[in-house]
Amino acid sequence: MLVEVEKLVKKPFSLVLAYPRPDEAVLRDRIRQLKELGISHVEFCGRKSIGKLNVLGKGHVGVVLAAKTESGLKVALKIRRVDADRENLGHEAEMLKLANSVGVGPKLLAHTGDVIVMEFIEGQHLPEWLSTGPDKDHVVEVLRELFEKCWKLDQIGLDHGELSRAHSHVLVEPRGPSAFEPRLVDFESASTRRRPSNFTSICQYVFIGGLSGLVARIMSLPDREDLIRALRAYKAQMGREELDRVLEACGLIKHI
Repeated sequence: MLVEVEKLVKKPFSLVLAYPRPDEAVLRDRIRQLKELGISHVEFCGRKSIGKLNVLGKGHVGVVLAAKTESGLKVALKIRRVDADRENLGHEAEMLKLANSVGVGPKLLAHTGDVIVMEFIEGQHLPEWLSTGPDKDHVVEVLRELFEKCWKLDQIGLDHGELSRAHSHVLVEPRGPSAFEPRLVDFESASTRRRPSNFTSICQYVFIGGLSGLVARIMSLPDREDLIRALRAYKAQMGREELDRVLEACGLIKHI
């Protein structure tokens, strides 16, 4: 369902625009922000729901929607909840911009205090994609690239903060008939003020934690003790050599 921005002030759309307590003044201000950002329409689609409307996502900080710009580009919007534990989305936008500097995350296109406009990513969550039974070679390529991206975040001191339970934070985007790219999303908990643990968190999640059962159906899991030793060495140095040792232990690269 595609709805013009001006019509979002009306029910049932108003609940999504200023969730969970729409107020006329807030609604008018948010419509102003959307227009300033060049958004012409919002598309109600996705697997989550607010009332009878479908959305891409709903979290503690905001609601994620598909939208179209005045030029016809499909984008993703994050709109701050009125009861969020932060006054604006400025910090999240800055964290996403920093991640973009090393080629990670959806591209930040624009933002205001209450709205972030991002690249729209068409893909499945990592557990869902693994459940479709992809070829082992594709799984190896996706996991290797995912781990590389997490290492890049470690290198710039940016901690995502949610990768120990990353079921909803990694999308696998098709790149042609036989290629896929892992995309890290949702940087609302990201910080540069704590020691980064992106790589160790995602590696443990994939091979030891919540995703290991799905992965084991497609490829052999690494020896647990070997992996833990390699991860400890990585945590101490976070260098390229330590990264490659973990990738080797996981069977994602050949013997180095």
